[in-house]
Amino acid sequence: MLYTVTVIAHNIFRWLVLLAAVWALWRAYRCWLGKREWEDADAQAGFMLSLSLDIQALLGVILAFASPPVRVGFVNLAGAMQTPEIRFLLAQHMPLMLIGLVVVHITGARAKKAGEDRVKHRWTALGYTLALLMILVAIPWWRPLLRGIL
Repeated sequence: MLYTVTVIAHNIFRWLVLLAAVWALWRAYRCWLGKREWEDADAQAGFMLSLSLDIQALLGVILAFASPPVRVGFVNLAGAMQTPEIRFLLAQHMPLMLIGLVVVHITGARAKKAGEDRVKHRWTALGYTLALLMILVAIPWWRPLLRGIL
């Protein structure tokens, strides 16, 4: 039951993370290229991206302990590397998502410390772009888009 609920929640948050990333990127590029001032909405966009990724990561950690194939993969790593889906989850999905999460948090912290508005927008535009690219590569797109729901 926990596994099923967590899979559904993890899937739903995938879309919330992507929406938050698109929103944060839109604000960052629009303001950077349009030479606009840093606003509370820019900070809120970054916060929503960070928060949605944090929740997604928590759900992912729960899944790592609740998912039977992943648990088996941790016990027999050599055997897991022979199975493409488990290899993807252990060697690509988890590390890239973790790096993407760290990049988002570092980007937000650097933007807060930047003095000029243009520098803040440049940091967020480039950092969130890098994080989103890693996230997009790490999503298992072969799975149903609404896994566990439809």
